[in-house]
Amino acid sequence: MLGLPSATEVKKIIPKRALYSKFELNTAEQKEFDAAIRQMTIVNEISLRTIPALQKQEQEKAVFVLAVQLKQEGCAERLLQRLCRLIDQRLLLALCYEDKLQLALYFDNRILLNEFMPVAEQKVNLQGTSLNDIYDNIALQVANLQSLAGLTPAAVIANAGKREELTKQIAALTKKMFAERQAKKKLELRLQLNQLKNELNELEAYES
Repeated sequence: MLGLPSATEVKKIIPKRALYSKFELNTAEQKEFDAAIRQMTIVNEISLRTIPALQKQEQEKAVFVLAVQLKQEGCAERLLQRLCRLIDQRLLLALCYEDKLQLALYFDNRILLNEFMPVAEQKVNLQGTSLNDIYDNIALQVANLQSLAGLTPAAVIANAGKREELTKQIAALTKKMFAERQAKKKLELRLQLNQLKNELNELEAYES
């Protein structure tokens, strides 16, 4: 799956009932999982065991690809976060629905998602000399971002999220400003809008 080396391929089904029992999920939580997820299987293990050429570093973990068969296209982010927190491993979720696949990764306290696309088109490149490097670069790939000199992958992803939020705020405030009839309030909105635009420009300049 995902064009990963054959040496990383494994097959370990994660029974949902075992997960429910181990983590003592209540009835409502179990029903939420059951409504969204049909089956979960670990299909790849990226580790020093499967890729011995990697450099060993302290405080590093293997990366597991968890194929999640969905009952419908898409899954609530809160459910994906819950799943990643329950399974205390570095997980790359391969969300499968019919002949399409979407990648999800819980990174720096947020869920990163790419788009659903045909299974054959979803690929992951293993970049780096250590498991930590590989995990960080997978995060960038899922977020569809490029590494930037002087910034950690976490900083690149955080900045992208902030840039997206600023863009949404600017669009909403612009619409509100043009709809405002009172000159004083319109001026106040314009000042707020300029401040947001300056923040966005500073962020983009910092990344260039």
